[in-house]
This record gives sequence, structure tokens and C-alpha cells, in this order.
Amino acid sequence: MAATFMEHWKRKQMRLNYRWDLTGFEEEETEKEKLTWKDRFPAYLTNFVSIIFMIGLTFAIVFGVIIYRISTAAALAISASPGGRSNIRVTVTATAVIINLVVIIILDEVYGCIARWLTQIEVPKTDKSFEERLIFKAFLLKFVNAYTPIFYVAFFKGRFVGRPGQYVYIFHSFRMEECAPGGCLMELCIQLSIIMLGKQLIQNNLFEIGIPKMKKLIRYLKLKRRRPVDHEEHMKKKQRYEVDYNLEPFAGLTPEYMEMRIWYNILRAVGKLAVIINAFVISFTSDFIPRLVYLYMYSESGTMHGFVNHTLSYFNVSDFQEGTAPNYPMELGYPVQICRYKDYREPPWSENKYEIAKDFWAVLAARLAFVIVFQNLVMFMSDFVDWIIPDIPKDISQQIHKEKVLMVEVFMKEEQGKLQLLETWRDTDKRKGENCNNHSPRSSMSHRGSVSSCHSCHVNV
Repeated sequence: MAATFMEHWKRKQMRLNYRWDLTGFEEEETEKEKLTWKDRFPAYLTNFVSIIFMIGLTFAIVFGVIIYRISTAAALAISASPGGRSNIRVTVTATAVIINLVVIIILDEVYGCIARWLTQIEVPKTDKSFEERLIFKAFLLKFVNAYTPIFYVAFFKGRFVGRPGQYVYIFHSFRMEECAPGGCLMELCIQLSIIMLGKQLIQNNLFEIGIPKMKKLIRYLKLKRRRPVDHEEHMKKKQRYEVDYNLEPFAGLTPEYMEMRIWYNILRAVGKLAVIINAFVISFTSDFIPRLVYLYMYSESGTMHGFVNHTLSYFNVSDFQEGTAPNYPMELGYPVQICRYKDYREPPWSENKYEIAKDFWAVLAARLAFVIVFQNLVMFMSDFVDWIIPDIPKDISQQIHKEKVLMVEVFMKEEQGKLQLLETWRDTDKRKGENCNNHSPRSSMSHRGSVSSCHSCHVNV
């Protein structure tokens, strides 16, 4: 789909270039004063440090939200009733996503202003260069801002929690959060839906409709205070320019482009990146690959019977560290000696107990193989679509070819006319020269005079 869209994008761009008579247009940039790298180095250094700082700020905010999720889940688990503990995950996820949404919207506006300032201190040569640099900075910062929480849920949450008896703790107090028994895919879908839909609704309604209307109303009230409006003037129909006078000043198309991402180079890069990300999401977030591995490598009956048991490891509760065992060991009504947890590790009766088992490496190899195959297959299909769909529409290419043929014909006719004119002048000059050579000198004129008259004949020609 992305490859098809990109090809139609190029065809539309070529059609517009032809319609606007820009097919053979080449930009010429002139510069009166040239800045050296020494002049630009402070601006480039400021850009680099500022971008790294803002990316680090985004990571720090995401880490703060993670701390909020972990601490809130722990507090609710301690204080909530047994019936309310089942809703802890939904409550924590929903509130954390709303916090992420608010932070993303605020930082989007802040990063947009900072990106414009960073581009201005670079002093680009042309407006085109200014727009390209501004687009790159704004897209980079807003991409990191919007997708860092989603990347965390997709690729990092539940990956570094440790195991029973050896959990990973933050600040020596809070355990790292884990995914639901079915994986993090459902939580990822919830987070994507809330962030993307909420971001579009709030930005479209508030920043693009609400704030401009408020500014328009304030401007109208200020104008009304300056000069009172007569009833007759108020009732008469206003001209278009009078209505447009109260509108918000035009701020350019960059915000609209930032919302839709419609630059070719960025779209192409995002399309390539999306293929890799989707491959990793399918491979590492879901149980698609572990199911295939179990079905073709470990299943004795050739079915999925026993898959869940295969994905669970054994743990002896006597191996819990002090202070980490369950508070109510008799909650089930009987003492538990062996428990199960989702991981590929050696059982407690093995020589290398709780070490990573061979099954883990087999599943990991299958996941990486799927990523490679999926990426290359999609890239091949993308290149095939790129090859099969011409960049220039057929009618446009035919029209350009006809115009080139007409230009060549006009040029040839003009050159032939020039050649004929030169031949005519040459023949005339030749005839004049022959007339001078065949001219009989008068008897009274000397030899010098005859040569002079012949020379004057050539001069007249």
C-alpha cells in the first residue's frame, strides 16, 4: 500500500510539474555573502546539543510515566479489594496513556517552536533550504515524542523483568512491569488508539479550530473598539477582502504537511522503517512465531495441543529470596511447592537450573529469520511495484515527447533558414567579386587607381 501510494505521489508530482511548466526548470541560487564553516559551527553545535537534549527529555518523561505505572500498580494492589485487583491493569494503562497524550500534545507545540528557532540560527541560503531543515528537525522531534511510549510497550515492556527469585527492581523497591498473560499486543493497540485518535481530535479541534476562532474574535473586538460601526455599514454586504481582513494571518503549509506527512523523502524513509518495525512487532510481540516453532519442532501430534505447557517454566518456591515470597502461601488452600511462569528456562532439578534453555534460542532464531524474510519479501514487492508503475504518466510523457519533437523541428527550420541566408550572402559576395575582377579600367586611370576601384567595390558589398 505504501509503495503504491508513493508511486502515485511521484506521478501526481510529475503531472503538476508539467501543468505548471516546471519540467525543465532548474533552480539557480545566488549568494552575495558566503558563510564559512567557522561561521556556521556554533549554530550546528547548538542544533546538535539541543536535539540530543530534547530526545533525552522525551526518554526521561517516558521513564517517569513508567515509574508512575509501576508505583500506582503496586499501591492499588496493596490497597484494593480482591474484586478490584482485576481492574488494576486497565486503570493503570488508561491513566498512563492519558498522561502520555497530554505530554505529547504539549511537547509537540514546544518542539515545533524550538525547531523553527534552531533552523533560523543556521541561516539557510534559501527559503527551500529553510523549509527542508525545519521539516527534518520538526519531524524527528515529533516522531520521537509521539512514538517513544509506543516503542516501549511494543519492544521493551516485559522483556527485562527477570525471573521468580531474581526479579529486576527499580530503586530497589518496585518490580519492572510485565505484560498480560496474552502478551502486550492488546495494550499496544489501546495505547495506539488513544494517542493517535486523541492527538488528532484535540489538535484538530483545539489548535486548528478553537484557537484561530478565538484569535479572530479578539481581533474583531479590538477593531470594533477602535471605530464604532454604523448600522447601515453593518447591514450592507461586505466584499471578500473585507471578510478576509478578520481572518488569522497565513502561517504557511508546514503545519498541514506535518500533520499528514506528505514529503516524498520522509515518506519513503518511514515506509522502509515501518516494514522493519512491523516485522519486529509480529515476531516479538505476539505468539505467532513461538506457535509455529512448537507446531513444527516440538509437537508430537502435529497440533497445538500442549503449547501453553511448553511455554511455561518450573520454579521451586523454596528458591525465593528473603522478602520476595508471596504473603499468603496458603491462599489456594494448600502449600505450593512448584509454580509455573512464562519463560524458556531450565527446571529447578536441572544441573543448570533457571538458566536459559535451548528452546529460547530456537524461538529467537526463528523470530530473527522471520524478520529477515518478511523485510526482504516486502522490500521486493515494493521494488516490484516501483518498477511496474512508471514515474511519469503515459499521457504526460507523450506530450513531453511531442513538445520536444516540435522544438527540434522549429530549431531545424530556424537553422536551415540561417544556412540559406548565409549561402545567399555568400553567392552575392562571390558575384560582386567576379564583377570587380572582370571590370575594365579606364585608360586615363593608373594601375593604382584600378586596384583602388576594385577594392572599393568589395567594400560596398
